[in-house]
Amino acid sequence: MLVPCDIFPPIHGSSTAAYFTIKFLAEGNEVNALLTHAYSQGGKIDLVNPNLQIRYCNKTLLDSFGQMTSMFNPYFFRESFKFMQNCNCDIIQCEILWSMPSGIILKKIFNKPLIFVNENVEYLKFREMGNLRYAGIVKKIEKLSCEEADIIITVSEIDKKNIIETYCIPSEKIETIPHCVDSEMFKYSEKGRNSIRKKHNIAEEAIVLTFVGKLDYIPNIAAVKHITERIYTAILERHPNSMFFIIGQNHESLLKYKKRNIIFTGYVSPNELPNYLSASDIVLVPLDSGSGTRLKTLEAASCSRSMVSTRKGAEGQNFVHGEEILLTDSVDETFISYVLKLIADENLRKRMGQNARKKIEELYSWEKIAEKFERIYDKILS
Repeated sequence: MLVPCDIFPPIHGSSTAAYFTIKFLAEGNEVNALLTHAYSQGGKIDLVNPNLQIRYCNKTLLDSFGQMTSMFNPYFFRESFKFMQNCNCDIIQCEILWSMPSGIILKKIFNKPLIFVNENVEYLKFREMGNLRYAGIVKKIEKLSCEEADIIITVSEIDKKNIIETYCIPSEKIETIPHCVDSEMFKYSEKGRNSIRKKHNIAEEAIVLTFVGKLDYIPNIAAVKHITERIYTAILERHPNSMFFIIGQNHESLLKYKKRNIIFTGYVSPNELPNYLSASDIVLVPLDSGSGTRLKTLEAASCSRSMVSTRKGAEGQNFVHGEEILLTDSVDETFISYVLKLIADENLRKRMGQNARKKIEELYSWEKIAEKFERIYDKILS
């Protein structure tokens, strides 16, 4: 497995997905994972399994520019080549687009099948965010990656459809495996709720509204603006004791949006995040662009939290409007009215949170996902 970032600890959707994929696949398979230092928090490797070998490529200045730079990192290819020589793997699996150039070369050298785990269509994401300078280059790299991969794995049927339409890839070459959540780690904790509220001096009766995301990502920056400039004002007018958590690393440039009753927590570890979600009454997902894993929505649902989201924010997931989540087309007056509706109705918040947790238990278990990967491995090797 080639992973173009650090995952110890996981700090965003891509690293979280890679972390749990490795964790559960190693229970029944020999997994050799190569990581870079992009987005590294300097954490210790906390996945220990006799079936698992983890290696980092050398640190470089490129790491500070994010996981995309692994495409141009000579150390990444060199280490992946050495890794393949030493471990004699049956399959090469690339986590997201930026590791695919190395994966394609390894496939040709070692004549091994190549799996491309594509969390979204990166070209469409760049185009939607207005980064037209990069969109054309990304499209060429992504098209080549889709053509060279033996199997492409998407996280939703929407992403599968986008790949078919954008790159004319046959549907039988694409499998859909949704990302999931560790439901034992992410579950409601009354103790956790009380500890976080005490830490931030929040009264038990106060409503806490929470957004979670990597805060140097353009769609998440826009979401914070929606919260602080529109949603905040409407909520505080009617419920002046309400509090807002904005959770995520690299928040320093957004402190200009800090106001009374808004707390920027900074980075919160995976072990502590369930406690922050438990301390929350409503999770907000006001995204109007972007794509990817949507793991933060799954984590909130796993902690039995009620959620208000745009359809973009829950894209590709099987949550039902009115049952497990409240959905709008955009961050508009309807979005705000749904938030106010949940604030006013504690029973509705609890019911929707419980329904969301049930959906997680039914559909979004990492153990079941590992089985789906294994069936694909059997298929590609036969």
